[in-house]
Amino acid sequence: MLHKLAEDISLYLITNKIIDIEERDIYIYGIELLISTLLTSISILILAFFIGELVSAVIFLLIHFLLKSYTGGYHANYYYQCYIYSILNFIILIIAKTRILLAYKPVVALALLVISIMIIFKYAPVTNKNNPKTEEEISRNKKIARKRVLLLSLIPILGYVVKAELIDIWFMMALTIFSIAYSIVINIFMKRKEQIQEQ
Repeated sequence: MLHKLAEDISLYLITNKIIDIEERDIYIYGIELLISTLLTSISILILAFFIGELVSAVIFLLIHFLLKSYTGGYHANYYYQCYIYSILNFIILIIAKTRILLAYKPVVALALLVISIMIIFKYAPVTNKNNPKTEEEISRNKKIARKRVLLLSLIPILGYVVKAELIDIWFMMALTIFSIAYSIVINIFMKRKEQIQEQ
């Protein structure tokens, strides 16, 4: 359904001479990605609104936008799997945020940030057959990912020092950064599993 919609939109763009027919496949992929991202983001925001976690949803989406596009990570084979994974990921982070005792949150957040930085510095960016990258893109993304994870990790640390009463915001940032690092680990594990199966 998503592919058909992207094909129809690309055909409209070709008919109106907005894009060239030779670039249709690229535009179909881009349109599918855009629609999928919008649908997932809107769903997370609606869910968050109903459970009273709108700020957490904005943090989650913003950090994913700023960091995951440069680190890579788990890529589902189908858009509906990516949709379900993203929604479940958000729900799990909200459960973790609400279940971990307030007294432990600063220590847990710091530990998660340190682990995340180590994973991202060592493994990011991870590539995927669904989204291949050139050596130049990989090198550029590595630099950007490292800078961004350091900056994004510094915000909750400094935020906690300045405004400790906003611990839930700082903790959600740490959880989200960790979820991206975890996604990288999943991707690496799945690649190794595929390599073993191919042998």
